[in-house]
Amino acid sequence: MTRYTPDAESLAAHSAPDWWRDAKLGVMITWGLYSVPAYAPRGTDVVKLLAERPDDALKLTPYAEWYENSAKFDDGPTAQQHRERFGDAPYTAFRHEFEAGLTQWSAEPMISFIASIGARYVVPVTKHHDSYCLWPTSFANPLRGADWHAPRDLISEMAVAARIKNMRFGVYYSAGLDWTLNPEPIANLGEMRAALPSGDLARQMMRDHYRELIDATDPDILWNDIGYPDAGDLWRLLADYYNDREDRLINDRFQLPTPAHAAMSDPAERAAFNRDIADALRESGFAFAPDVPDVFDHRTPEYATSSTMGDTAWETVRGVGHSFGYKANETADDFLTGDELIAMFLRIVGHGGNLLINIGPRFDGSIPDEQAGPLRELGAFLRANGEAIYASRPDRELSKQEICGTDVLPVRVGRRCFALIAGSLPASIRLSGWASVSSVASLEGQVLSCRREGDDLVLDIPAAQVGSPAIVLELLS
Repeated sequence: MTRYTPDAESLAAHSAPDWWRDAKLGVMITWGLYSVPAYAPRGTDVVKLLAERPDDALKLTPYAEWYENSAKFDDGPTAQQHRERFGDAPYTAFRHEFEAGLTQWSAEPMISFIASIGARYVVPVTKHHDSYCLWPTSFANPLRGADWHAPRDLISEMAVAARIKNMRFGVYYSAGLDWTLNPEPIANLGEMRAALPSGDLARQMMRDHYRELIDATDPDILWNDIGYPDAGDLWRLLADYYNDREDRLINDRFQLPTPAHAAMSDPAERAAFNRDIADALRESGFAFAPDVPDVFDHRTPEYATSSTMGDTAWETVRGVGHSFGYKANETADDFLTGDELIAMFLRIVGHGGNLLINIGPRFDGSIPDEQAGPLRELGAFLRANGEAIYASRPDRELSKQEICGTDVLPVRVGRRCFALIAGSLPASIRLSGWASVSSVASLEGQVLSCRREGDDLVLDIPAAQVGSPAIVLELLS
């Protein structure tokens, strides 16, 4: 086993373990006090909003888990609905209803549902930007006191339930935003960068919280968000984490403060940064992903199906709708259908990635049908086609194809080769350079009609499958 030392060069030699690359599907759980008001403006996703409204995108964010920040803007839609529903009640008042909802909650139904859809790992939010902890931390919050945490260890309960279901377990933790340390409202990405916590208090909080979580749950994944106060404690934390078990991994959101962060205190620099991000998001193929830090195991593009990561381990993270936290005002138009979710999943897997799909439970821990329905359809698809998906890697010999919006993505599982086809299926598909394939069959063994024409393979799609959003086929040489 490699022994890691607390420095960036040593830690950067670590890589994502095979179990994670094989898993393909994980579930994030975004659940907290924000699940009580369950509100954010609806109708668009965050990437489009950042491109179209770069200077106030986070004031108008579709993310319900940003409720406390959004409500600080008196002229914004979140503040308006807060006044109408809750008067002048502070955000902290939501803890009473949230904690009351825990009296009947058990981790087992939630985790069993996640296991039933074929997820191989689960990553609950332990502390979001509001600093409310879902475990009984011994670290007193400097603004909100020693009891700014759930009355039960919800995280350990989920960890136990996940391992009973033979799933790997990770912890999401927001170290790069904490609104009890930096309470000023954040309207855009530049202001978010400027709000990265710093100083001894932030360093102690993040270090102690992570140590508690690691000791309590033995996590397979540390899924940090936004950034980290400084490198000193971080390198020691990660060296201990890897040296204890090398089959663990961390994501790419442990960014450290840089001169670019400090420059965000200048309004002109902030505005230029926001414009640059907006321009990039309007470019075809640009993935909304964090800056690459010195140390990471996998990349995490957000609300993006990236095909530009190459051999780098990566996962798309997104909700079934436009929010991570539960958003009661979303309508059917805001959610992926089962067909859309399956097609998106195949595209991600075919390009070598994982999908970390988010569940945003109601405040009592129940999962809304609008989220559960598409996930059940994905689970049924995985039960029928999992042999071609789990443990797959993009094939190096056959080329990826895009034909009128339909993606044909060759993958290998051991010695077997499969085609993951996502998009509205035409009656026939011409695959350039696939003449080495001699026959094609469904996973049930039905041989499909195909023929070679020069260097191409022409594949006839069964009439019953024409127009379908996704299909998986085995390729034989």
